[in-house]
Amino acid sequence: MYEGRALTIAGFDPSGGAGIQADLKTFLALKVYGASVVTSVAVENTREVRDVFDIPVKIIEEQIDVVLDDIEIDAAKTGMLSSEEIIDLVAAKANGIERLVVDPVMVAKTGGRLLKKEAERAMIERIVPISYVITPNVPEAEVISGIRVNDEKSAREAAVRIHELGAENVVIKGGHLSGEMSSDLLYDGREFTRFEGRRIDSRNTHGTGCTFSAAIAASLAKGRAVDESISVAKSYVQKAIELAPKNIGRGYGPLYHAVSALHYEGVMAPTDYDSWFSKNRNVFASELQALRRAIGEVPERSVAVGSGTALFESELGIREGVEISPYMAEKASRRGVKTAVGSAYSLPYGDESMDLVLFCTSLDYMEDPERAIREAHRVLSPGGAIVVSILPREGSYAMLYDLARLQGGYDPERSPRDPFPLAFLEGSEWLSVERVEAVLERAGFRDIEHTQTLTRHPRYSNDTVEDPQSGYDCGDYVVLRGFK
Repeated sequence: MYEGRALTIAGFDPSGGAGIQADLKTFLALKVYGASVVTSVAVENTREVRDVFDIPVKIIEEQIDVVLDDIEIDAAKTGMLSSEEIIDLVAAKANGIERLVVDPVMVAKTGGRLLKKEAERAMIERIVPISYVITPNVPEAEVISGIRVNDEKSAREAAVRIHELGAENVVIKGGHLSGEMSSDLLYDGREFTRFEGRRIDSRNTHGTGCTFSAAIAASLAKGRAVDESISVAKSYVQKAIELAPKNIGRGYGPLYHAVSALHYEGVMAPTDYDSWFSKNRNVFASELQALRRAIGEVPERSVAVGSGTALFESELGIREGVEISPYMAEKASRRGVKTAVGSAYSLPYGDESMDLVLFCTSLDYMEDPERAIREAHRVLSPGGAIVVSILPREGSYAMLYDLARLQGGYDPERSPRDPFPLAFLEGSEWLSVERVEAVLERAGFRDIEHTQTLTRHPRYSNDTVEDPQSGYDCGDYVVLRGFK
């Protein structure tokens, strides 16, 4: 089922990478129903904007009316509003939308203008004041605020100025600034929050701003808070750029919008993990015993990848991690775990720089587990260990959750109880022990051993702590260890 309803009021991109096409793809990836109103047709592709045709204002008005008369919209976003007449209309029609995300589109990635120069003042005076969240990049922030932005200090000044113009929450995107990290800055009128992400060297950035603002709108439509919505959007865009296809267009290529939702939404704050762990302490204690048995003494140069850094790494004594979610990385860092924002496919470490790499039930949520394992092999020193834990396809959890999906929802009478709620596992792929072992062998790992636990029926496995057992027979939690 859709988890919200969002509306995009934006331009049409015939090449499919930006505008309402990018917005609708993003809404769908985030399980939000998308409605759209076309304001202009940008005659563009990945290399250039050849022309712009504005839809007659009366037709734009009728599009907005026909949607709002029929569909209850939870959040909306604006994109390309090219003329003063279109801006006036949208400002009047969207003024009553509580969660309005404004992407103040001015110039296309290829350099073509999408907002007429004479309409900039109308954008500042009529659209900015009604925005719940506004997402300018650096050049757009400079136009709106009148402040030259070249570092974080000036970005903060610009954000304060834009907030004074009426925007409730201001996100200055850092893509145009220099540095290894690409930091976005949120100002909510009281405090600043930084959202850090690893800068990716890619030409597949067509529609990035549209996608980012659409992801924020989608999360807001689902009832998420502003900071969490921005974190989701940041992670989603980073992953969509990283996995972008290289064979579409000859200029700035499109993103990969079909990223699994769990990559950017399946995150929790450390306090949530604490509560989750406490509620299911026996199950998690059993898992941790199996991990400790496989790991043994934790080497100093150890890293856990995308495994819920704030809980498991600190419990196991691992003090370094890589998380795809900037939100989770920030929370984990506060807990004393040195956490980088990054990807399992491109670990921020040199060759042979680690003695242990841990994937704790994280391979199940990756599009390409084999690529992640190869990357772990690269960063491990000779003799270094890889430890991988999975909930195997052969286990009771997998079968019961698949049954729950077929039933269309979670039924506590038939499906397993905590610790793995159905929503958390959506988008995952149950991996077999045999497949993971084969992937490890192909990557060059040797002496692969198995440890299992949770061999009881999952409806009762939370009642006692199970001792780990060697080998694999029928466990619902399996740990594999190999050496480089």
